[in-house]
Amino acid sequence: MLNEGDAESLNGGTRALLATAGLFALAAIAIGWLGEVTLRAQTVSPELTFEVASVRLAPPPDGTTPARHLSGIPGPDNDDPGRFSARVNLLNLVTIAYDIPVYRLSEQSDLGLVRVDVEAKMPVDTTREQFDAMLQNLLAHRLGLKVHWASKPIETYSLVVAKGGSKLKPAEPDSPQDSVDVSKNGNPSPTGIRLDGFPIPPPGNGPWFAQTPDGKIGMRGHNQTIPELIGEIGGRTLDGPLTDATGLTGKYNYTLFWSMSANLAALNPLSAAEPDGPSIFDAVQDQLGLKIEKTRGPVQVLVVDHVDKKPTEN
Repeated sequence: MLNEGDAESLNGGTRALLATAGLFALAAIAIGWLGEVTLRAQTVSPELTFEVASVRLAPPPDGTTPARHLSGIPGPDNDDPGRFSARVNLLNLVTIAYDIPVYRLSEQSDLGLVRVDVEAKMPVDTTREQFDAMLQNLLAHRLGLKVHWASKPIETYSLVVAKGGSKLKPAEPDSPQDSVDVSKNGNPSPTGIRLDGFPIPPPGNGPWFAQTPDGKIGMRGHNQTIPELIGEIGGRTLDGPLTDATGLTGKYNYTLFWSMSANLAALNPLSAAEPDGPSIFDAVQDQLGLKIEKTRGPVQVLVVDHVDKKPTEN
């Protein structure tokens, strides 16, 4: 999925083109999402709050302070339980609070212009649902956030098998060292950069994701189902939900390379982005033998009715 950093770097006109994240979730169509949101609202107390919380406007980037930072969201990859720390724009913060990709937030490009620092403490066993309620309540209290849900037709996508058949490799048993996650938090592989500018995968066949400073991406999936593959590429690259129509039921290993600039050009013909590699559409078809087909359908989106651009005093 598109992560929060990706979304922050693409706000404004291109904000609506790409989904965030990240941290990262599978896409689903309108009714399923609305049911999930309704159930969450019924089972999580609207009075949940952080033990201690601070919200301040972040200083503009000056080369010495980090442009963005995020840690402490409850989940399997959380390495800082009990403490939420973020320097992100309001667009990112709202999508985190409601656990949605960026394309499910109705057009609010000005939210990407305001950056905030958030520091909060909570019990170490806080669930994601409880955290979401705490952050939603914090945004309502400190920034006057008011929202509602609405159905909106947007671009949606289906993943199918391309003409000529799938090129995915069925997963095979491997040694423990081969299956270790060797991702480096989005940094290029320590083994270097290819002549065409794409990162070189490290040894083994474990999960890996890397992005170069100019937006060339390499990703390796290990022992993944098609829904897991969709979860990896859908939110990172598309402006709408991606669903499985391949009929493939196995587990697969794959390596995939694509360019963010080519992706922008593919999603928006009026974009000034200069393609310097394959888009995700070309990469999936040429490298995996699958095809992303565009459709259109209704999706429940979050509409921001009001939000203050400056938080109240701590």
